[in-house]
Amino acid sequence: MSEGANLRQNLQNIPSIFDISAAETLDSLIYPALSKIFDFFHIRLDFKLWRTWSFREEVSPIVTWLLQYMYLHNRGASFGESFYGLQRTATDTGELITRRQQVISASILTMLPYFERKLKTRSAQHEDTTFGERYFLNALHAYQASKAIHTFMYLIKYAKSHSPIFRALGLTLRYPHEPPKEDKTTYVFLKLLEVLAFFLQFIQWWYSNDQRRKIGGTLKTPKSFTQGGENRNDLPKGYCPVCLMKITIPTACGISGYVYCWKCIVTHLKERSNCPVTGYEITLDDLVRIYET
Repeated sequence: MSEGANLRQNLQNIPSIFDISAAETLDSLIYPALSKIFDFFHIRLDFKLWRTWSFREEVSPIVTWLLQYMYLHNRGASFGESFYGLQRTATDTGELITRRQQVISASILTMLPYFERKLKTRSAQHEDTTFGERYFLNALHAYQASKAIHTFMYLIKYAKSHSPIFRALGLTLRYPHEPPKEDKTTYVFLKLLEVLAFFLQFIQWWYSNDQRRKIGGTLKTPKSFTQGGENRNDLPKGYCPVCLMKITIPTACGISGYVYCWKCIVTHLKERSNCPVTGYEITLDDLVRIYET
């Protein structure tokens, strides 16, 4: 009877794949949401290293790493995992993660989505990628395929971990038998951060491309736009606002509605991800080829 009770307790202690997926989704929202907030306030690391060498990078990866490490150190779980009541434990012994595993877990939770987003942005803008970047993208695709296999094996109770990263670290996710022990100040602070999870989800929804297209009808056309001393709004009909010449291969921006030469707008997007006239954020997916009849 006691063996049956222990077995039932262990089964109840195993989270479902839906809880794990929800926790991963919440973790994936932290970096893009913080990026939007810091971009809005123009907060970046920008300073010169030596002579003409300069360093210009986002602050959001650093804040994301500190946030994840704080949760892993205090609760043995990431931000999303803690929100859904999960905890990272050793697969064999059931003990909480070590300091080394905390650092590695926080780094993976931060750097994996960071590099993935950067490389996908460069690829979407048809920028040249190095051999190392292409290798990382291929490795990322292989990891996603391996994770799908691990998830299936976890569903049929054949694997104790749901992802190859957890298996490599010797970790698994479980519901804790007892709540984590922490002082009142830390508890209140972490609870406030968990409440902000809904705010993170709202930020991600607000800046999603689909929602931006839905509210595109409310965008106002700028009264005047100048670049290089020329007023683009005074151009004759059929002229490109970028090269100031007759439009060749007319291409419209689906966000602002302005029409450019295909080569001009694509070249512009390789350097800046916005509409040259309105300044609205766009990508190559927002361009529409115009065919004259």
